[in-house]
Amino acid sequence: MALDYLQKDLYSKKITSEEEQKRFVLILKDRLSFFPSEGRAFRLVHNGQPKKAKVESYPCGCRGPDEPHRHYFVRSRGLRSGDRVVIQRDTKGGTRYFLHVQRHPGRD
Repeated sequence: MALDYLQKDLYSKKITSEEEQKRFVLILKDRLSFFPSEGRAFRLVHNGQPKKAKVESYPCGCRGPDEPHRHYFVRSRGLRSGDRVVIQRDTKGGTRYFLHVQRHPGRD
């Protein structure tokens, strides 16, 4: 049960080359509710440094013209393809999240 509680307060994914190039972390649609609503500011703390962040989106046609949709993301610099990011929601409430980066082995 404790594990389920922890999982709902974590968002984790491996960074792709697109995310590295565009300097953001994509948010999977089924985890969108983990974050504040699109456009609402929150604090993202990385290496002890709080930064203002927000969920943004862009229209996408990767499924073809009959299935237009949006991709959601949070901007973050310094991430590299293969890194694993873990974003943890502050369990004390508020709109503070902590970004942890596990560097991909073999990359400096």
